[in-house]
Amino acid sequence: MTNSIIYGRRPARGRVQCDHRFEFAYIFGAVYPEQDTGVALVVSRVSTEAMTLMLTEISQAVSETAHAAVLMDGAGWHTANDLEVPANITLVPLPPYSPELNAIEHLW
Repeated sequence: MTNSIIYGRRPARGRVQCDHRFEFAYIFGAVYPEQDTGVALVVSRVSTEAMTLMLTEISQAVSETAHAAVLMDGAGWHTANDLEVPANITLVPLPPYSPELNAIEHLW
């Protein structure tokens, strides 16, 4: 007597409609741990315009007698020539490939 296995056709799967559209949200964030304060902005796409809005929000959160130093990586919208930086903010660029130096990365 031999062992024989009978193979049959696998059940066919019907076609199913899939929705491949996605909606994204991006979060810009800045924190000042010593003062236990922060600012965040949720946008539908990243751009120089969105970054300018974020810098404006940071500028408004900084007291009139203070000056903010904002750490930023090298993303295109962080370094664009048409980025409008308020007078009470200084941008501090981080070295390339060093996300561990950016304190906000630890919050995500």
